[in-house]
Amino acid sequence: MDPFKPRRAGITRCQLRQYQRVLSGVYVERGAKLTPLVRARAAWVWADGDCVLSGISAAALHGARWLPDSPPEIVYPRGVRNAGVIAHRDALRDSEVITLHGLRVTTPVRTAFDLARRRPLDEAVVLVDALYQSTRLAPAQLRRFAEGRNGSWGIQALRAVLELADPGAESPQETRLRLLIVRAGLPRPRTQRVIRDEHGLFIARADLAWPEWKVAVEYDGAHHFTDPGQARRDAHRANDCQRAGWRVIRVLPESLRAPEVLLAHIREALAAAGHRG
Repeated sequence: MDPFKPRRAGITRCQLRQYQRVLSGVYVERGAKLTPLVRARAAWVWADGDCVLSGISAAALHGARWLPDSPPEIVYPRGVRNAGVIAHRDALRDSEVITLHGLRVTTPVRTAFDLARRRPLDEAVVLVDALYQSTRLAPAQLRRFAEGRNGSWGIQALRAVLELADPGAESPQETRLRLLIVRAGLPRPRTQRVIRDEHGLFIARADLAWPEWKVAVEYDGAHHFTDPGQARRDAHRANDCQRAGWRVIRVLPESLRAPEVLLAHIREALAAAGHRG
């Protein structure tokens, strides 16, 4: 069952014990996972449809993954107190609102614009990367949108996100790894770089790479070790990359907890490959 208001759904107070509250006066089935998408739908019901879903809620409707567990966001004409909803009073142009699944929501570019201005920098980059992946939004489109809104609140934060975001990132860990590398003063790596053998045959697609030096960095999540089939594929791929003259640095989750060791390893690999910097 979708989020609902008990009175409109004909649910009695006694029956309401079978459900869980999402927002003030809005419920879902007990045990339902309160995902960003469920929270977004609940905010729509809470506002009786008199709103536009924005920010994290809009990103959820656009299919973005890895969203934070935070209150739903809407553009709403009235003030809100203690309802569990973040309400903005943004002035939206008609071109900045579309309808998805019967709900009004900010367009991908407007959603990215809002997230970049309102979220901490690293989180904003992760979220904009996710929107690049889930929609047809491109950096050039977001840049043009920002240029048309010079003087808007948070525009400097948006420009910082534009410089750091990348449509090739396929997970938050990849984004954070890329930010670590760039901030260390290393050359900016390319994302999702295809590695081929001497005959031009596909070997692998590296998360991050410097093709001019044949150095790649791969983030290995838990499934690379818990799935025997994945582990075998990784071993064969590593051997094939080495035969093609590539140095591949595999990054484990714990590697990001000791960034200086990781960065030293990357610097050494680049230097050995001919990078001077």
